Amino acid sequence: MSSKEHGSDIKVPNTLGQQQGLNIAWITDQQFAAYAFGNAKRNRPPTQGNGLSVDVNLVGADLIFDDATIRPMITEACRVFYGLQRLRYGLAEGSNKPIDYVKISQKYRSILRKSLEKMNLRVQELPENDPALEAYRNLISLFYSIECTWHLLEFLVIDSNSSGAIVSSLLEWIRFHFPEPERAATEMLQSGRELDKQDNYWPVVKGLVLQGQTTIARALLRVHTSSETHCFQVAEQLLQSIPIYSVYSGLSVHRYKTQWQCWCDNVRTLVAAGSFGAEPKLEELLRLVSGDRKAWIEQLRSSNCWYEYFPGYLLYTDSSCKYYQLGQYANDWIAQYLADWRADGAGGGASSERQFKFLDKLVLSVMENNLVNVLQQIQLFPDNRWFAVHMVDLLYHAGLLEMGAADEPDDGTSPSKLSRTGGGVSDGKLVRESLLFDYGCLLMSHSSFWQIGMDYLEFSCTEGLGARESLLARVPFQTDRQADRIIAVARQNNYPEVASEVCKVMTKRNLAQKNYGSALDWAISSRDGAYVRDVANIFLEHYCNHGVLLCEKQIAHLGSKVFISPRLVFLRTYYDFRKSYREQAYAKAAELLVRLMDSKIVPSYFWPCLMTDAIPLLEFKEPIIPSKETYTILEHLQLDLVPMLRHRQQKKLNGSGGGGGGGGQDSKMDTEQTDGKEGHDQTALIPKFASNLLNNCTEDLIKMLRLACARNLARAIIIENTASG
Repeated sequence: MSSKEHGSDIKVPNTLGQQQGLNIAWITDQQFAAYAFGNAKRNRPPTQGNGLSVDVNLVGADLIFDDATIRPMITEACRVFYGLQRLRYGLAEGSNKPIDYVKISQKYRSILRKSLEKMNLRVQELPENDPALEAYRNLISLFYSIECTWHLLEFLVIDSNSSGAIVSSLLEWIRFHFPEPERAATEMLQSGRELDKQDNYWPVVKGLVLQGQTTIARALLRVHTSSETHCFQVAEQLLQSIPIYSVYSGLSVHRYKTQWQCWCDNVRTLVAAGSFGAEPKLEELLRLVSGDRKAWIEQLRSSNCWYEYFPGYLLYTDSSCKYYQLGQYANDWIAQYLADWRADGAGGGASSERQFKFLDKLVLSVMENNLVNVLQQIQLFPDNRWFAVHMVDLLYHAGLLEMGAADEPDDGTSPSKLSRTGGGVSDGKLVRESLLFDYGCLLMSHSSFWQIGMDYLEFSCTEGLGARESLLARVPFQTDRQADRIIAVARQNNYPEVASEVCKVMTKRNLAQKNYGSALDWAISSRDGAYVRDVANIFLEHYCNHGVLLCEKQIAHLGSKVFISPRLVFLRTYYDFRKSYREQAYAKAAELLVRLMDSKIVPSYFWPCLMTDAIPLLEFKEPIIPSKETYTILEHLQLDLVPMLRHRQQKKLNGSGGGGGGGGQDSKMDTEQTDGKEGHDQTALIPKFASNLLNNCTEDLIKMLRLACARNLARAIIIENTASG
């Protein structure tokens, strides 16, 4: 759909919506959602549990470039577009040199031609009953019309040298888009003599003459079996001596027209005298080249479109025609063409008539030098505005839009350019920015083209620069590789919040799949200390409940990343303690354990585990924990562990039963877990383990700890005093 106001009637299947009413909500400029409960006149709320499902239907514009055959058009055109912007704004090497806009236009057209060739090959490969065949034919028709219009705009509008005679360029344009006569002539000349015996001999010769290709037509006439006769010899001389106007010939327009009139009078005299009566086909050719209007009108019936023979007619009537004269000539010609078309009842059905009229009007608008109408019509192509975006951008940078030249230094060239485009386009700069914004947003909504959409939005407008960040955050992704690409682009463009949100989404996905190692990596990549703390809590809580530390190898290689969160520092230090204990480095393990207790980064729920780990180290016959450190353990026992036990007992007395999944933790722990977590979905992030974190916090544990501390303290004091004595 082209806009929110003008959309096609779409039937949305929604059973519940038939009863409750439908409503729509715009998601982006290219997509809206239709859903039930949109009837505002209902006085009572919709009933629940009626067995009907609530459907949300997404309606949006189709992207024709999804097809693999034409998908490269998006990438290649973006490369040309981006290169032009860098040259225009001085971001590339050699940007101080004049920009050849005709060459850039030819690059765009070469992309179109390659895609058309691929589609034609695809059509030849598909069987007739394949449903995709019709779709490809429609695409070929669409992009042929675009390429035809682009070619015309290139040499009439973009090329600054087109102010002179333009008939030769029009003839080249027609030969390029209607190559059948030239191809048929080439096949004939390669096949041998007696070509005039073939049924299509004279139609091919006439087609060449109608396109102004008199040189090839003479070559075919020379291989005719009667080429040695007098009438063929005279015709050969006449065709060879046709005066053709050229800005480089040195002839003035008046001198040329005088020569042309003399030549035409000579041909008409010979025709009237019956010099070619024995060869009526040859006589018809000479009538055409002498500009006989009746002869040309007769050819209109066999033409596919009004402009097919129009350049040839200009060649044989006024080959010195200028661009400002072209509109009048075209209107006179098309009036005769349409009159003849209606008289014969040609044109086919209604659909072919509409298609004919659209391209017909577009070509006429270009020839009339009506750039405003051209820009309006090219936006109607069902190509997701690919053509309009690149053409308007090219015209803008070439200084051919009125507002496009307003911010440029006056070098004396702008007035001439604006006069060639009929005074320019009002608010041309805004038109360009609007098209780039809409096109960039459309590409950003597609999972394959969002990076290309970023390039278009970069050069659109201020709103486009702001939309890049918000749209980048909406890009769908499924795999790690896709997420990495989004994060790389976000950080390259200084969008840290987007990169952080993508990392958090990947963290939640990996937690849901129990890929705890990947979840930790993604959480660290988010560079959000509170989020990393939440993930580290999962590792610590899992250890409290199951006695197993997750992903030990990964924790061992965190390096400097641990400093992103104090909780991660605690997790890594506790891993080092376990490692030292397994390696029987008990003195080092005891030192790490005491440092952890005194570090003020211990989670409240982890005190039972730390105290339990201290018991075997306190029970060594030869004390490895000095008296001072033993007092530290006793201090934390009294200030941290005992209050947890009392809190648990108090809850039992109040009938709460201690709760599960950490429900028996004190207010300090609750505050610690919720502090700094605004904006986080806690239920989605932190798993709820089945075991109670405080099951090990009992009276027996406290008694064992006090007894172990007393024994170790007694031994340590004796040894320390003995050593000092």
